[in-house]
Amino acid sequence: MNITLVISSLSAGGAERVLSNLANYWAEKGHNVTIVTLALGAPFYQLSDTIKLVQIDQVSARDESFLMRICNIAKRLYFLRKAIRESKADVLVSFVDVMNITTLLACIGLKTPVIVSERVDPHFHQIPLFYKLFRTCFYQYAKKVVVQTKSAAAYFKELRNVVIIPNAVQKFAPITRDFSLPITHVISVGRLCEQKDFSTLIKAFAEIHKLHPALVLTIYGEGNERANIEMLIKSLNMTNCVFLPGTVTDIEKVLSTADLFVFPSLYEGFPNALCEAMAAGLPVVASNCSGNVDVVQDGVNGRLFPVGDINALVLLIKELVADTEQCKKLVRNAINLSDSFGLDEINCLWDDVVGQKYCR
Repeated sequence: MNITLVISSLSAGGAERVLSNLANYWAEKGHNVTIVTLALGAPFYQLSDTIKLVQIDQVSARDESFLMRICNIAKRLYFLRKAIRESKADVLVSFVDVMNITTLLACIGLKTPVIVSERVDPHFHQIPLFYKLFRTCFYQYAKKVVVQTKSAAAYFKELRNVVIIPNAVQKFAPITRDFSLPITHVISVGRLCEQKDFSTLIKAFAEIHKLHPALVLTIYGEGNERANIEMLIKSLNMTNCVFLPGTVTDIEKVLSTADLFVFPSLYEGFPNALCEAMAAGLPVVASNCSGNVDVVQDGVNGRLFPVGDINALVLLIKELVADTEQCKKLVRNAINLSDSFGLDEINCLWDDVVGQKYCR
């Protein structure tokens, strides 16, 4: 079977990682797999040598004039359609909202079934009106619209082709932590962008640090908000205790260095980093946004605070720093999260969607 996957780029990110893992899985099963991207650049996540990578270098620039944008959209559609036809795809899988719409437009008149996958909750993630209108018109023609949560599925309640497939959660060897020792290292993981709302975490941490000066905060990730976040850290005089080391490939090693994980997003699709922290055996504090509430039960396997509420976050972190018994309880209930979102089970759901059943 020829399976072609389409995404804007293969940089670091949750959607890119899921797509890369799926591509490797299908390649391992003996399918002919092609990945088409608009952006040039080496993939952040390792890909099988058998996967064909086609990069068509058609990323749009933000400062284009309206006429130039229209011309570039036309060029993008032409080159994408050409790449799809040359891949001889039996089925096409596209990831991320704008890319999904672009792919559906590029496939007009082709007989290739197209599966589109939304990677964030569309209730909160705004896309340009032009693309929003096209999404309303064209998603009904997709073979399936894959979403990650019930909340995202509710956005497309008028469609009959929606299917929920959460992300698989990697199974880690549990962290062997002595909870009799004080919490000293708080971490978070995610793209440095407005959606992740790291400013709320940093402001809360600045308050907590006054009472617990031994605490340090490390935020792993990269993104277009780095400069603003660095300015905030400097303005709060936190440069000696808040660190931004960039992206990491060995997430298990990073998690093993931490005592507490905080995830303050404004909204999520499916919170990969949060799930991995829970599966690795870290007590977690997360905002009560879409995605997070699908995996965290407040007071059972983690703690939840209202989105953007700095004071509530301060209180929760203080509580966990002082209450090691609560931390132990949260970890006991969270550590088996990967059993609920096992890799084999999630791959089976994707096999079903593309029309193949290779469940182990």
